[in-house]
Amino acid sequence: MNFTDGTPWSGWAPDVPLLADKVAVVAGGGRGIGEATTRILSAAGASVVVVDLEAERAEGVAASLNESGARAIPIVADLRDEAAAQGVIDTTVAELGGLDVLANVAGGMHQYATWQHLQHWTTEEWDAIVHLNLRYVFWLCRGVIPHMEARGGGSIVSVTSISGVFGSPNHSAYGAAKAGLIHLTKTLAVECGRSGIRANAVSPGAIVTPATASTMSAERVATLSETTPLQRPGRPEDIARAILFLASPMAEYITGQMILVDGGVNAKFPLGGVGTHISEAALPSGTP
Repeated sequence: MNFTDGTPWSGWAPDVPLLADKVAVVAGGGRGIGEATTRILSAAGASVVVVDLEAERAEGVAASLNESGARAIPIVADLRDEAAAQGVIDTTVAELGGLDVLANVAGGMHQYATWQHLQHWTTEEWDAIVHLNLRYVFWLCRGVIPHMEARGGGSIVSVTSISGVFGSPNHSAYGAAKAGLIHLTKTLAVECGRSGIRANAVSPGAIVTPATASTMSAERVATLSETTPLQRPGRPEDIARAILFLASPMAEYITGQMILVDGGVNAKFPLGGVGTHISEAALPSGTP
């Protein structure tokens, strides 16, 4: 296919799976946003590596994909350990012959610390959150770069957070780690672009996942819906779709970017929620 001036068309053709013949590693791929990412990358044609701390989750997702005719291998690993992180890369290359896509989804907050004012954080809690959300990404990225270079390029997509973009009370460690991940993404893009390696980030807003559902009452979900332009909190597949786009040839000239996937919350007037500005009186009833 050519353009009308005869220039060859190099874009993606819709009859070709977006990630055909690619190998994708999903860190934290056993549940929530990670599972949604694993499944959508697999549906796009990739052979997927499901990395999770819990064997039941990693093996369950991999088994269900294999039963459907896809190719998936589970790896049980604690990514807070440097040797385990490198082992993920080594096993992937040994089993699947290389690596094209790295999705850094693992992370979190609730299971290791509580939301609290900076003055109440202990050093151990701070380190736990930074290590869980940032340090393992450094290890995995460092490990995948030579393998991606050997294949002529690749894509690294990291899940950050709206907390890494805007300040929020009680988010000091989590927000700092996610902001650091955004900066790491930009640095990787600059350092690795000449090797054909792209690095981008997706920053979710409020997403209902198995990890967050227990902290969201029905009232909280209703409030989130009311104050979000798209009138609902996010779902794991909303983030997974953005990851697929950035990992695919559709984004082949996009690198060093951070995409907010928050239903439009960040686009709103900065004073906040419903009724905080006189201009909202002009909005139709029920519109945030």
